[in-house]
Amino acid sequence: MNLHFTGDFHAITSAHNLLAAMIDNHIHWGNEEQIDLRRVVWRRVIDMNDRALRDIVCSLGGVSNGFPRETGFDITVASEVMAIVYLATDLDDLQRRLGDMIGKDPA
Repeated sequence: MNLHFTGDFHAITSAHNLLAAMIDNHIHWGNEEQIDLRRVVWRRVIDMNDRALRDIVCSLGGVSNGFPRETGFDITVASEVMAIVYLATDLDDLQRRLGDMIGKDPA
């Protein structure tokens, strides 16, 4: 249950979804890192358990709205960012863990 006393859930939801938007933006503007759209598993998160949003098709508005694909929403507490924030022992550890969570396997 989130009573919004500290704002942690909102901050983590925003950070997680910003990373998702950055991935989409990178792909839209040329995909220099050659990210395979079929292997992106970074779903957005929301602070509510809504069955209708678990599995969706997004970006259906043409080229300016991105590439149509199947994705969905997870709950904020299932976010990898949430896990990292609570496991990190200090700021340096937090930065290292956040930097380590995105990988690229060109094979």
